Amino acid sequence: MSQNIVEKLREESIKSLFNTQGFATAWITWEDKINELVPNRSASQFFDLGDHLKEIFDTTNMSKVRTDGTRSQSEVSGGGANWEALVCWYLNLCCVGRRSVVIKHNKSLIPDPISNAITVNYGTFISNTESDLIAITFPDKQEYSIDKEQIEINDEDGEPVKIKCIGKMHYNLKEVLNALVARDFSEIEIHVIQCKTNWNDNAQIPMLWDMIYSADNFKTNITVGREGYSISNARIFTYAFATVPTVKVNKFKSNSVSVLRVSNLSGGNYWGIKSVSGVASSMKEMLNRNLSGGAIDNHKTTLKAEIPKLSSVYNYFKI
Repeated sequence: MSQNIVEKLREESIKSLFNTQGFATAWITWEDKINELVPNRSASQFFDLGDHLKEIFDTTNMSKVRTDGTRSQSEVSGGGANWEALVCWYLNLCCVGRRSVVIKHNKSLIPDPISNAITVNYGTFISNTESDLIAITFPDKQEYSIDKEQIEINDEDGEPVKIKCIGKMHYNLKEVLNALVARDFSEIEIHVIQCKTNWNDNAQIPMLWDMIYSADNFKTNITVGREGYSISNARIFTYAFATVPTVKVNKFKSNSVSVLRVSNLSGGNYWGIKSVSGVASSMKEMLNRNLSGGAIDNHKTTLKAEIPKLSSVYNYFKI
């Protein structure tokens, strides 16, 4: 079956989610809830799932408060990983048929030039952001729309990239992507999305990372990027925050410290319920704000055209 390299990357990104025990277990419950929320399986209903991600997540919330008012570290970690995966699943579903892909941090899938570009160097110490998810929008070029098997591209040394891994039959996805992104880096959009279940405890983390990425220069020996790649050379770079949240949402006001800390993030502040002015936007608004460049048409239009393929071409979404 013909498949372009963007959809191949999306498929591998979603399959990697289901390969984790936590997500696969939660999906048994989430799938029923999602189907309940999309009775007509229309583009509008799938798009509006962004207003209900908290509702879906809460059906299997692994970060529930115990009787003593605390949460174990494993509960917090497990819930956080599942939230990242749910956001990744939703954003990718709404981007099928487009040139935007969202990846839960995975070295085997994220092109090296992008990993290098978002690296922060503190002297000789190399540190990567807490980039739970990385969204990539590829340029409108032939290689991203033709059959992935037909791509002809040279690596940075000018050597032709082998489409199949040597001695194996599977597609050489990472190496082909490395070559394409290296060639087209100035036309690539990079969107880092930090996902946390608890807003109060974590709001200052994305604020500080966004400050680092937004700064033009530092008095101390801090630089962004390595191996010749920097976010300043990409077409667009943003840093966003996405929370459930797990606490009562009426606690958040426009003047709350946790809200103010993320109010000016370059990529915006989002949560898994409907938008509240001055507080946070629904996750579905991230599609319009950060991921609109992957096609000429809007998300609902492209999603409507792809929905009939959910049981075949996109069966890996398991919906």
